[in-house]
Amino acid sequence: MSLPSNLKDLYLDWLQELIDSLGSHQDQLKITYEKAKRNLASTDGVFVYPNDLLKISGIGNAIMRRMEKKLATYCKGIGCNPPTMAASSETEDARTGSKRSMTTLRSNSTLGDGTNEQPVKRKKRKYIPKKRSGGYAILLALLESKAISRGLTKDEIIENGQKFCKTSMAPNYATKEMYGAWSSIAALKSNCLVLEEGRPKRYILTDEGMDLAKTLKSADNIVFPDEYISNQMMNNNNQVDPNEEFSADLSTLYPENKKSTMKRSYSSSLLEITIHQQNSSPVFSRPENTNIFTSSSKGTPNQSTRPLSEGNTNSDQEKIIRRRFKGTSYELWKRDAFEILPIIDHREVKSKADREFFINAFERKGMKADMKQLALGDIIWVARHKISGYQCVLNTIVERKRLDDLADSIKDNRFMEQKNRLEKSGCKHIYYLIEETIGSSIGGMGEALKTSLWLILIYYRFSMIRTSNSDDTVEKLFALHQVIKKQYEGRDLIVLFPGELNSQDDYKKILSFFKEEFERSNTVECCHSFECFQDVMGKGDMKTVRELTINVLMYIKGVSLEKAIAIQNVYPTLNHILMAYKECKNDEEARLLLFKQLGNAPGAKKITKSLSAKIAETFT
Repeated sequence: MSLPSNLKDLYLDWLQELIDSLGSHQDQLKITYEKAKRNLASTDGVFVYPNDLLKISGIGNAIMRRMEKKLATYCKGIGCNPPTMAASSETEDARTGSKRSMTTLRSNSTLGDGTNEQPVKRKKRKYIPKKRSGGYAILLALLESKAISRGLTKDEIIENGQKFCKTSMAPNYATKEMYGAWSSIAALKSNCLVLEEGRPKRYILTDEGMDLAKTLKSADNIVFPDEYISNQMMNNNNQVDPNEEFSADLSTLYPENKKSTMKRSYSSSLLEITIHQQNSSPVFSRPENTNIFTSSSKGTPNQSTRPLSEGNTNSDQEKIIRRRFKGTSYELWKRDAFEILPIIDHREVKSKADREFFINAFERKGMKADMKQLALGDIIWVARHKISGYQCVLNTIVERKRLDDLADSIKDNRFMEQKNRLEKSGCKHIYYLIEETIGSSIGGMGEALKTSLWLILIYYRFSMIRTSNSDDTVEKLFALHQVIKKQYEGRDLIVLFPGELNSQDDYKKILSFFKEEFERSNTVECCHSFECFQDVMGKGDMKTVRELTINVLMYIKGVSLEKAIAIQNVYPTLNHILMAYKECKNDEEARLLLFKQLGNAPGAKKITKSLSAKIAETFT
């Protein structure tokens, strides 16, 4: 049995089958198919191959592919081959006497001389970044720091590469420059010039990236300030495993009469060793003709080399002590080696017309502050090392809310999501700063607000600061800043540099582990680096399957955090939920599925019949 010369009627029948197969909730798709059928029916002509349907208004690639599948099934049923494009063109030519399609002419021209020459493919152009562009600066910054086996963080690359770039490497939110030259990192990664590894993220040069960076450096006659020293360090590194960590043989740094004072009996506590060695820490520079480095365990995150500013001596450098504990690298910052300052999220503004209100207000009070996009919280306090410039996140974080914003966050479940992430930060002092402005509209949310404030204070054990307006907020934050500065005057800091974190839970776990080991007195405090905080604590970063399932469930109106957790305990993943609904015999069973499971659950975990039906409608 052969196909008819015109398949138009078959295509119309198949479109009607698609329309009949749609459900009641697929109205938009039904309208699309009906429009395609009407236009096809009103168009004269011969339609053989499904591609012929593309000239009909309302028929696109999706419908064409469905018709192609229908045609293949039909041809298989009657025992014939589906028409090919060439056959379709020849039939059309024979019937109408028209010229052959361009596709047929091309195929015949290649077959006429007996050759099967393929069209010449244009060779992909090699990526070379423009001079003084973002990609150019990133490559040179990585080359200067010898980021081959040990990578640099984003902030280190921005700091070291800015001198090679004519535009700002970092975004400037104050001038509405939302993207800096750093965005060129995507092109470098896609062209295999830079590799991204670890968590927090670090960037290293590939062999191709190293060759290109050297070519750019040579072409523009660039000489790095510390090129001679860097070359010597590179030669020494080639003699050992690049993944090994180095520690100093302290005995080579002191006269013979002082060596005996450095011999100490080891104790089980690394805290005691670290504290005892504060006054005898090594200078982290290589003396001439002296080999003081010995191989240690696995590598530590790369610390970029920064020249000492004027007036800095070796005694200043001695304030950084580098160690490893249970596979995690850390630094000990002495109490007079860092300064305390707050970082304000750039989205925290008084009004659209006064976006830098808080920064300017703090400056008027003689208080240093910085503005960046924060992964968590609205204001955090950091310690910045006076020599290296590294920053670490201290144990204080503030979430600023106006009353109307707090009410909105309760409605859309942001309140619970923020609360969970704040708890994972590991900060001891978490503050909710509530601005009770006169113009705040809470829209009948009074009772919900009272409950939330009670939960913040009593159940979650967060602290609360209540202010009347933005000016009052500045005064309260300034007072808090003075307390924090006073608190850290007599404390040293242990700054963690973990190599790989798999989740936000790991972030808190490793911090708690260090606190148990080192914070045995009030003279030491453990904290993560600012880069690690930014990389790990983002809203959408490093979520587990459990967290993703709960978050998806909370998008359904009426599903609170407690209800989502209860559902997730029964159905661990979204796949379990979908399979459960798939196994339901009818719609009624699907609508009552969760009601039967959690209809008698206590308190806020209870699922009503109406909510169960709404969830079923979402997943079926």
